[in-house]
Amino acid sequence: MNTITLILTDYVIKGIADLTPWGGGNACIDMASFHVKHLKEIRENINDNGFGVENINGAICDVYRNYQGTFVYSKTLTIGKVSEHTQDYYYQVA
Repeated sequence: MNTITLILTDYVIKGIADLTPWGGGNACIDMASFHVKHLKEIRENINDNGFGVENINGAICDVYRNYQGTFVYSKTLTIGKVSEHTQDYYYQVA
């Protein structure tokens, strides 16, 4: 019998960022996905996908374990402040 062993290399994070655009208000945007070695690194990597905003308030992040290029969904985390609008968008798209 043949065996294939895949090693956990890191985590891939995908999701929706909650934003304050320049001039105020509230919005959300799909983040550019990113890799982290440790889950505690997620907060510092939340992003606006290069859009440019006044503030990134928080995010809803889908965490995937990366086994040498094979992604396995692990969990969803909410980081920081996320508006009801962003939550509604996330659950309509997901």
